[in-house]
Amino acid sequence: MRFSPLPRGIVTFVIIAITLLLTWIVWGTLKRPGALWAPGDLSRFHADISTCGDCHQPFQGATADKCTSCHNEKRFAARSRPTVSEFHQKIMHEGKLCTGCHTEHRGALAQITVGAMVNPHGEFVFRATGTSSCTACHDFSADFESRSHLLDNSIVKHLMEEGEGAHRPGKIAHCLTCHTGGSLEIEDEDD
Repeated sequence: MRFSPLPRGIVTFVIIAITLLLTWIVWGTLKRPGALWAPGDLSRFHADISTCGDCHQPFQGATADKCTSCHNEKRFAARSRPTVSEFHQKIMHEGKLCTGCHTEHRGALAQITVGAMVNPHGEFVFRATGTSSCTACHDFSADFESRSHLLDNSIVKHLMEEGEGAHRPGKIAHCLTCHTGGSLEIEDEDD
């Protein structure tokens, strides 16, 4: 079997194209690495992080050392329930990766803990209320595994008034039946 020779100038074209592509990658990496390499936006929990190097080690990705520079044992002890703090202390001492349970770059409203308690309202309720935590509307004083108590505060009262009864305990979890696609606007069924 005989192959035809390559057209004149094709090698030069390929070399120029590869050079331009590599130049663009290097320039983008130096000027705007987040825009070029980030797979998605950071969650609301890490919105204050300014550079990739705050969490990522070059050629290794996110490392436990980078995570524990902010989320150390002292911080867990001060801000967590004893069981949560003990769990994280054990994980840190075992040298396990934080990314085994936590993920990032899935958007501002994404849950970053894999296997975390499922928000029955989806991320929609955070956008609708302007809150960023379940504790803005619920009291988990017993523990996270038992049923929460709905707070009697302005956020909860506003949701109940706004929905004319649809936003009451036991019903708000069905918000996406009226708010199609998580839109704050109600979609008419006649459309």
